[in-house]
Amino acid sequence: MQTASEYTQGEPYPAPAVGWYATILLALLYWLSVLDRFIISLLVDPIKQDLGLTDVQFGMLQGLAFLLSFTLFGFMFGALADRVDRRRLIFIGMSIWSLATALCGFAQSFLHLLVGRAGLGAGEAALSPCATSMISDLFPREKLTSAMAVYSIGATVGSGTALMVGGAIVYYASTLGDVVLPLVGQVRTWQLVFLMVGLPGLLLAFSVFTIPEPPRRGVRQALSTGRSWRSAYMDLFRFIRSRPRFFFCHYLGFTLATAGLTGGVGWYPVHMMRSFGWSEGRIGLILGITLMTAGIAGKLITGWVVDAMYRRGYRDAQLRWYAGCLLLGTPFGIIGAMSDNPWVFLGGIGLFVTLATSMPACAMTALNLVTPNQLRGTGVTVFTTIAALLGSSIGTVIIPFLRSHVFHSESAIGLGIACLIGVSCPLGAVVLAGGLGAMRRAM
Repeated sequence: MQTASEYTQGEPYPAPAVGWYATILLALLYWLSVLDRFIISLLVDPIKQDLGLTDVQFGMLQGLAFLLSFTLFGFMFGALADRVDRRRLIFIGMSIWSLATALCGFAQSFLHLLVGRAGLGAGEAALSPCATSMISDLFPREKLTSAMAVYSIGATVGSGTALMVGGAIVYYASTLGDVVLPLVGQVRTWQLVFLMVGLPGLLLAFSVFTIPEPPRRGVRQALSTGRSWRSAYMDLFRFIRSRPRFFFCHYLGFTLATAGLTGGVGWYPVHMMRSFGWSEGRIGLILGITLMTAGIAGKLITGWVVDAMYRRGYRDAQLRWYAGCLLLGTPFGIIGAMSDNPWVFLGGIGLFVTLATSMPACAMTALNLVTPNQLRGTGVTVFTTIAALLGSSIGTVIIPFLRSHVFHSESAIGLGIACLIGVSCPLGAVVLAGGLGAMRRAM
């Protein structure tokens, strides 16, 4: 076990206004990345018609192409985030994803779009490892959870408004019809949407240089800053082995929570259409507002409460609070998912999301409080990869599996959601509770 003397403390923290400006700007960039990621979901029919794509090919564009490049380049950017100027890395990543989005506007085939979506995933992989590392250096420990919560609100607002803002852009582009651009020629409406969304990001990327590159705090003196990528991850795994109980409980507990939280999100609209007979437009508006409001409220409450707990001496505050949220939120999620009343469903799911949506803020803060500065980028990358590949993927598959092979009913999506929440969330809470002592010792 390393002592505090083996870690450098760095310079005094910047003024709170500087830290909050940086956090809000990074949250805005996070929001833009989500918009660029999901805009293609509004262009399915015109793209399929013009390029002759199948549903399977379009599924690859929305999921596989993005996820694979996001994961592969995430390991590279995670290592770089621990070694170089993080603002420059965010600038490079944002330039790549914005350019890739814009280049989709010139696509003439499935392969062109596939390359563009892969470029989008590669660029977006740079943001969170750098942003969470910078935020950890901008705020003292007793304020860090609140800052992480504000940053993660960028994703909440992004997913909630992507369809609304994207829809407005699509509508405006449709009023223009096919346009002729200099040196390019005729551009279809869906191609114009990609250009309108992607090109502004190339200019906004420069805004990252309006925030300071904070001095790195909590640097472990035994680790070199000039390590290769391979040695960076070897150092991380050696550090994980030195605190096995904390990392096991953290990774497994938050991955189980991810399954319960995100697994059902993609199936909420289907359940409401099949069980309540609501239209897509009504579901998009009311469900979107419900989830966005619940997500923002839950993250702000978590930041305030967890930081207060930390100031009162709870060095395991992030794990302790979130384990309690999972236990308290599970009954609301089950009741909502099993109800045949749409308003009870929205109320139950809304309360469940309010309690469970703080997962990224708690997970990232706990991870960065324990991990030395030189390993934070790699640590965040490994965790997000595990949570995405296992938590999100398994969660989205379990629900239709239960509907088809257990309940044998097209209208049993709600029962599948209830089963997923009822198993994964309490189990995640138990696992996190098992890591409380390990986190206190690691701190």
